[in-house]
Amino acid sequence: MLFEGQAGRFVQKAMGNLVASFTGNQALRVAQTEAEGDEMTRAGLRYHMSGAAATGIAPVQALPSTAAQWLIFNPPGNTVSAFLDKLGSYLVSGTAGAGGTLLAAIVPPSFLPTAVQKVSASGVVIQNANPASTRASQIVVTSGVTLLNITGGSWFPIAWMNPAQTVVGQTQMESAPLQGRIVLPPNTGLALAVLSPTGTTPLFAPYGSWREYATDVE
Repeated sequence: MLFEGQAGRFVQKAMGNLVASFTGNQALRVAQTEAEGDEMTRAGLRYHMSGAAATGIAPVQALPSTAAQWLIFNPPGNTVSAFLDKLGSYLVSGTAGAGGTLLAAIVPPSFLPTAVQKVSASGVVIQNANPASTRASQIVVTSGVTLLNITGGSWFPIAWMNPAQTVVGQTQMESAPLQGRIVLPPNTGLALAVLSPTGTTPLFAPYGSWREYATDVE
């Protein structure tokens, strides 16, 4: 099958009907002007999450098993999947010990607790990256979750902290750009935990960004 298309001069706003969709996600293969991610943001499909106002959680000093400090959960009634682009955690109070690792665990339905909170933890804010969009995320970010069936082998490092950074406002750990390499279909989640020395009562909170849209997940 052969598709033909025409690439013309860039105009700020195309008038009339415009059909230029050639991929399974109805995305344009050739984009001469747009930067990566422009279209998802324009369409109101990108979200940013911050836990800056949430009650932080102390780090653990041993690899976790069933205890997740935070759970990013896509509820079963949702109609979209979340493609994660960035994840991190940062110090919201206290003094951190030197060094730290943000651990993540992919949570299929069999790992989910019997009941998952229907609303995010107090102080967790999820905002649309396009402030003019009316699209609201249905993703829930909860804290202090006990998972089922999961083992220590399910956790993997996703971000690291500079050992020289130990104070509020300077201490964070951020993943390399994920660019959708982890997807959360409905009724699945991603667990997070901070592994770090005890320090002086350090408390950490999560942040991240992702895109949400309907797609077939095999």
